[in-house]
Amino acid sequence: MSTGKLKTARQDIGGLGSGMRVLARHLSPAPRLGTSAGRKENLLVLLHELRHADALTRTELAGLTGLAIPTVHRLLADLLGSGLVAEQEMTRATGGLGRPASLYQFASQIASVAGVDVGNETTRVAVAAANGTIMGSMSLPTPDIAEDLAGGIVESLTSVLATLPAGSGPLVGVGVGISASVDPAGRLAKAPIHHGWNGLPLQPMLEERTFCPVVIEQDDHLSALAEVSDRGTASGASSLVVVNYGRGIGAGVVVDGAVIRGAHGRAGRIANWPANGQHAETLGRQLLPDAMTAWYRTHGGTGNVVDGATLCQAARGGDPVARSVVERSAAGIAEVFLRLAVTFDPDSMVLGGGFAGSFDLFDHEIKLAMSGLPDPPGVSPSVIAGQAVLIGGLIAADPFVDKWLAGRVAAL
Repeated sequence: MSTGKLKTARQDIGGLGSGMRVLARHLSPAPRLGTSAGRKENLLVLLHELRHADALTRTELAGLTGLAIPTVHRLLADLLGSGLVAEQEMTRATGGLGRPASLYQFASQIASVAGVDVGNETTRVAVAAANGTIMGSMSLPTPDIAEDLAGGIVESLTSVLATLPAGSGPLVGVGVGISASVDPAGRLAKAPIHHGWNGLPLQPMLEERTFCPVVIEQDDHLSALAEVSDRGTASGASSLVVVNYGRGIGAGVVVDGAVIRGAHGRAGRIANWPANGQHAETLGRQLLPDAMTAWYRTHGGTGNVVDGATLCQAARGGDPVARSVVERSAAGIAEVFLRLAVTFDPDSMVLGGGFAGSFDLFDHEIKLAMSGLPDPPGVSPSVIAGQAVLIGGLIAADPFVDKWLAGRVAAL
């Protein structure tokens, strides 16, 4: 991919600009302390708490970790000397008298992680500091990098990293979500549009070129991870099903905090599900925008309908054919929600993808389909639909920070 194409890529992706923080505390628990916990374990526990907070006092750290204040004081001295933690004078009110207590803050720019969303049409990249704060992002058309996917991702990452403040630490991990199945070895398969990716060993290729660990997931899986995070639609839900419905259709499932990936990494690839009980008719052929717009034309539609967004716009505007197409699709997607609700019995369900912005056109049919269940889950449109996979990538990369910090602490 040429550098010129990167220069025209859009910076600061809408809704995920610099300064936004992406961390999922409940997905990255603090290391457990026992009575025999050693110095290294105690240092890592303090770093974990500081990394997930803006700043904390010694007393607050003692309360969060169960360590004695003198122990916290001694360990903080080591962390201050290492440059992993900085000290600042208390600025928030405490109501007490005397000299203000000191605040301790994690040195967030000591390292960084990246999230990458490789969609069928658009690829998005974001780099976050070690405390989850977004420092830079960009997007570009996926066809521009489709022929050399690994090279295009690395060049995009390099472009964003070049914009970071001077003194920023190394990239220590990358999380990638992609519109394809991903086997446990990081090899791509079943790419719905870019068939040249099939068989591509993307994970080892990226690790060789970025010199850091990489995790690659099917995009539906990362969207589910993002939706239960602090930024997501169903923050903290123990079980969740996300139906991503846009240019493609897929499902992501979280049960008891764990993403369901399947034996071959293909869980949630539902585009080939039979529709209307007919094996020749699949969800992909019936419910996706190309099929919807074709149905609109063959049934007499004359409006300016070229994709799902314009179809929904025409339906809202009173176009009877567009409304008929949307109602037909709403019945189909409602059946998808019902099947998944019966299968997984989730706390919550989310409609993600491009059609999340048109949830009002599908809501009635979904609720009607769910009404026969004894305890139907709540169904909501995604609040992070366009950014879910990218946020999921950053969250998936977050454990690499813990591993990198463990290496730093071992050297103290």
